Amino acid sequence: MIKKVILTFVLSTMASLCFGQAQYLLDLSLEELLELEIRSPAALTDTTKRREPAAVTTITEGQIKSAAARSLYELLDIYVPNLQWIRHNWEADHLGTRGIINDRDDKYLLLVNGRVLNERTHYGVMSEIDLVLLSDIHHIDVIRGPGSALYGPGAISMVVNITTYNGANFNGTEITTRLGALEEFYTAEVKHGKTFGYDSSLFLYAGIGRYLGADKDAAPVITGFDFPDRSDFPWDPANPGIDLPSEGQQAGEPFYISGMPKDGESHRNLLPIKLYAEFNFEEWVAWARYTRGGKQFVWPIGPLTHYPYGWGVFDTAIWDHPYSSGYQQGTLFVGRVMEVSEKTKITFDLSYDLFDFQRITVGLDQAYREDEFNGKMLLTHHLNDQHQLAIGVSLIHEEYGIESPGFSDEAAGLEDESPRNALIESATGERMPRWHSNMISLFGEHQWHITEGITSFVGVRFDDHTYTDLMFSPRVSIVFAPKNNLKDTWKLMWARSVRANFAEEMKVQSMTGGGKGSEPEKLDSLELRYERQENENLFIAVTLFSHHNLDLIGYSPMTNQNVPVGRQKDWGMELEAIYQSEIIRWTISHGYTELSDFDLELGQDTLVTDALSGAGDDFAQWSNHVTKLTGQYNVDDAWAFDGSLRVYWGFPGMKEYNKTQNSPRGSDGVSVIESGWDRAYRGNYYLNLGVKYQPNERIIWRLDGYNLLGIFDKDLNKRNYLDGFGMYRSHASSAGITLEYKL
Repeated sequence: MIKKVILTFVLSTMASLCFGQAQYLLDLSLEELLELEIRSPAALTDTTKRREPAAVTTITEGQIKSAAARSLYELLDIYVPNLQWIRHNWEADHLGTRGIINDRDDKYLLLVNGRVLNERTHYGVMSEIDLVLLSDIHHIDVIRGPGSALYGPGAISMVVNITTYNGANFNGTEITTRLGALEEFYTAEVKHGKTFGYDSSLFLYAGIGRYLGADKDAAPVITGFDFPDRSDFPWDPANPGIDLPSEGQQAGEPFYISGMPKDGESHRNLLPIKLYAEFNFEEWVAWARYTRGGKQFVWPIGPLTHYPYGWGVFDTAIWDHPYSSGYQQGTLFVGRVMEVSEKTKITFDLSYDLFDFQRITVGLDQAYREDEFNGKMLLTHHLNDQHQLAIGVSLIHEEYGIESPGFSDEAAGLEDESPRNALIESATGERMPRWHSNMISLFGEHQWHITEGITSFVGVRFDDHTYTDLMFSPRVSIVFAPKNNLKDTWKLMWARSVRANFAEEMKVQSMTGGGKGSEPEKLDSLELRYERQENENLFIAVTLFSHHNLDLIGYSPMTNQNVPVGRQKDWGMELEAIYQSEIIRWTISHGYTELSDFDLELGQDTLVTDALSGAGDDFAQWSNHVTKLTGQYNVDDAWAFDGSLRVYWGFPGMKEYNKTQNSPRGSDGVSVIESGWDRAYRGNYYLNLGVKYQPNERIIWRLDGYNLLGIFDKDLNKRNYLDGFGMYRSHASSAGITLEYKL
């Protein structure tokens, strides 16, 4: 029932705040649960699940297990409405929502237990997202839409908040092992939780894996381009260049050259690792987390092709070093929640984060580390039955350009041990210096129960960063939830989100005489949401959103930098339905997003749309329609069947973009894509099916099939490349087995 979904959310929220106070919730009715005050991820003040001032998707522990996903990419793609996933040749894969996606994952924030884990120098969201190790995750809240007023700069399109298990919601010891065939992987995970009396607990987790990926036959790469032979271009007979291993490859045929990585293969074949420990004592919580991951990816067309289609490669060593990016991240966190009085609470925390990064591309091996020190305090106060107030302050100190401890030059076959950054070196002629930044933030929220049915949330945040102008993030939400009608809820939300540019870009600007004045990215968003709790089994929702005045910072092919490229306007709709009974659970969602206008900055270009040629009526990297279905059927106490289907309906904007763009831009006007090529722009279809068998309380077996439509046609499983010139790689039709054993 839907009551179970809400109950899971409420119990997990209560467990994260206190111990021993959630048992009574089991006896509450659905109406009482909807009206119970909780700490929502969508507000600073306490509210109810019904009155959350945002569109929030909660992925429960049961949904995580039934999806048997092999990464957060796949898990979020299955469950989050209007979220899309795309490949990239120059970086790792990318996620986006509501048409907002970039050539790096810089448009949203990833949090673990409320702590932001984004990399700040170059990339954005990189850690956690690729890992196959998911057994430490209790649930995930995804706030769709802007969230800077709550979580700070960077929350342009969404916020993904991972909540881990702890000793309060997990007791005992559990071992999970998984293996995959065709897309080959192996994992071993163990977690242990224990409570000590009423108000203290310990949770420990360790996971390690090996991800070998899928080979060229199971996961073929397809391009829309006939690779020419060197002899076809004798423009300089004295120096015709080297023979490229791609010569003779045909459009539409599986592309393969020696050294091309398997799909999903780990960065430098290092083992993915995740470690986590949390200790709770009375009002205190302390945790430590370590992750290591990263993926290899397929080379772009440019280095593989002779002029005028590309620029070729004059060093055969590239074929021995596949493109790849990897990371390791360590985080320490300590916090306290003080109940000053029945109406007043003070929360404060201190944390430290180390992010170690490496990226290997053509002629480039860069590696560095960044350190972040973060302190935050939040005071919440119930003024009376009508008013709540929250006021907070935070200070973030960042250190950049530190030598990489995990991705050494010696391991990469290089001699120079200084931190390396391609952008800084190319712009200034210097190796990566060491520098720092500070950001002081003041934020708050006022909640007002105007009437029994109308509640307002007014929030504001100011962020003062060393290298940007003052950033301002306001938010206003009105929720209409009538007391005499528990079925219908209306929400009207307006918000502005901001994001500072990457630290490397701001440092280059400072080093080349630009000073502090780096203009932050801004998004104004208006959203109307209707929710209907039809009964205990059925929930439906409709969301209309409009993004206006998105002062977009993105990659510009003209300048080869992340800079302000233009102003984007778009709108869309999301439909959702959830049905759950004791036997059946299904969800369905459909997202539609339409680009309404894009004003290109003078002298820039963008990957967002074909604005340069004036034909940009659609998003270039986005399927206007995306539909998602999930289902579960519980046969009895032992057997259950699961399935999910995701449909990206097609990519008309990508077709227009690739039709008119050339490589390199503004060159001889030679078309890159073969005439009539359209296979890349058809729909994508991903079907997963699974079966669970639980013979007793200790053992659970799962057998899962992934991307099964590819058995009939591999093109159905394709995943397009961002700015890939008609290039895509299909996911392998594969299988996985999971064994979960409780000691």
